[in-house]
Amino acid sequence: MKNTKITIGSQIREGISNTVRICMREFQLIFKDVGVMILVFAVPLIYPMLYSFIYYPEVVRDLPIAVVDLSKSSASRQYIRDLDATPDVKVANSSLSMAEAINLFKKRQVRGIVQIPETFSSDIAMGRQTTVSAFADMEFFLYYKALVTATSFVSLETGKQIQVKNLTDKGLTEQQAEITAEPFLMVDNAMANRSGGFASYGIPAALILIIQQTLVIAIGIMAGTARERHVFGTLVPLDRKRMGTLRLVIGKSAAYFTIYALLCVYMLGMIPEWFGYGRDASLSELTALITPFILSSIFMGLTISVIFKNRESSMMLYLFTSIPLLFLSGIIWPLSNFSPIWLAVREIFPSSNAIFGYIKMNSLGATIFETRKEIMSLWIQTGVYFLTACFAYGYQVNYTAHLRSELASHPYREIRKRMAEEM
Repeated sequence: MKNTKITIGSQIREGISNTVRICMREFQLIFKDVGVMILVFAVPLIYPMLYSFIYYPEVVRDLPIAVVDLSKSSASRQYIRDLDATPDVKVANSSLSMAEAINLFKKRQVRGIVQIPETFSSDIAMGRQTTVSAFADMEFFLYYKALVTATSFVSLETGKQIQVKNLTDKGLTEQQAEITAEPFLMVDNAMANRSGGFASYGIPAALILIIQQTLVIAIGIMAGTARERHVFGTLVPLDRKRMGTLRLVIGKSAAYFTIYALLCVYMLGMIPEWFGYGRDASLSELTALITPFILSSIFMGLTISVIFKNRESSMMLYLFTSIPLLFLSGIIWPLSNFSPIWLAVREIFPSSNAIFGYIKMNSLGATIFETRKEIMSLWIQTGVYFLTACFAYGYQVNYTAHLRSELASHPYREIRKRMAEEM
């Protein structure tokens, strides 16, 4: 009985020792590979800063527009002054005709056109509805948003002032006229994106996607490099015994988890703090979400990596999946409008639930309980991909062991001949 305990204890110690050795070996291979170093460190460190600086300031201000004033009245001139006073647009040109304004638009000197009709002043005086036409540049959605926001605000405010004046002329006090003209006062309170900016909307999702994509691709490059380095193109080296499936999966995963746990502190903690993105989540809440996300991404990467025969193959994964994964996250198109098929497809990738959960936590202030669906989905993905990674690497370990025993039974001359055929 005592010998049995000693044997089990020695096996456990040997297993832990081999796992640590595999982990250290993976660290060594990562830090020796310049390509992987750039992907694992340079991209996560530089891209968040680069994106944040590119999209700063986050909103479009003083968009140059042309105004075609066909009315040429005091009312139209006041409308133009009010429009120019908004922070969204700047009246860069007062054109005499639409042809002149369109010519300026084609030359990119203005990004929008506002046309005031000839009957603008007379329509207001006669109590008729008038129409102000806004021609927006749909080449970039933020240009459209700036022009429509400014013209809508000024039009509503002008209409309100006209109504207040008409009511005061009928004998109401100014306060009564204000209340009658605007019985419901709407106060706009932005929740998830307080600044209303593009970076606060897009960068958090991009950060999560960068973590997953660089992690999966780095694992794929390392697997392709291993196949190129080993004589018979095996993923597991022929000259090393006792490289069990669990030891390989856990040892490799520990190396990547250590690196990306530190990178997440920078990307998901420091970047939002520096650039003023939503940062309502506490450390414990982020840890509860990001831990299964990193683990599921690692195990998914290990599962996929067995199909790569060379270093370059995994880079194709980035080209074909990055944009679709961003759309599948649910921040560009609402999940309520997804078909059941695409809802099932998005559950394949850890980034889908991680992006959604991260925005809920960090921008909306959701708690762990309120994000439990995303966290549980990530843990389920972690379990499933752990099993698939063990299955994939188990096959590779068994194949290598079989190949080793087969080569051991052949003469050296036959081995050299087979090596030449493989190469």
